[in-house]
Amino acid sequence: MTDAWGSEIFGWGTLLPIGAITARYFRKFPFKCSEWYSVHIKCQSGGYIVGTVGWCSGMFLGNSSKQQSNNTHRVLGMIIFTFATIQMLAMFWRPKGENGFPKYVKICHHLLGYALIALTIANIFEGINNRAHAAKWKWTYVGILCVLGVTALGLEIFKWIKRAMMREAMKLNSNMYTSP
Repeated sequence: MTDAWGSEIFGWGTLLPIGAITARYFRKFPFKCSEWYSVHIKCQSGGYIVGTVGWCSGMFLGNSSKQQSNNTHRVLGMIIFTFATIQMLAMFWRPKGENGFPKYVKICHHLLGYALIALTIANIFEGINNRAHAAKWKWTYVGILCVLGVTALGLEIFKWIKRAMMREAMKLNSNMYTSP
């Protein structure tokens, strides 16, 4: 059971947020990295595979155990698996073209991805609270979330500062050419 928890925390609880951070901060702005998409896909695919293995073992153990039944944890796990599968299938359903449809697919992908991350975090804590050695697992995952959160916050602050500096530079450039 410990291996299943470790894989859930590593797969869905760590790799998926890293993939989201990669897509948000390394696609264009503030850092342009040409490999952002492959890193995003590798993190998301790896998180999905590892998380799904943990989910399958958790479903098996939950079905075989008469004593352990946590309906909230089970239902959240099924929702998470469904959302994650939809996100993975989105790689193959990416629309091509210049019409407005790709814009809405992108919005849905972002909303579903953020909902998936939030539900995953909630479900990991829900599962941890019902296990032995809960404090150890809880503080381990809190530490992981703190590292991810501080990283995302630092990148977001850097993004705001860089955007403000670019706006100021554009304002100065436009004033330089329009002065009498």
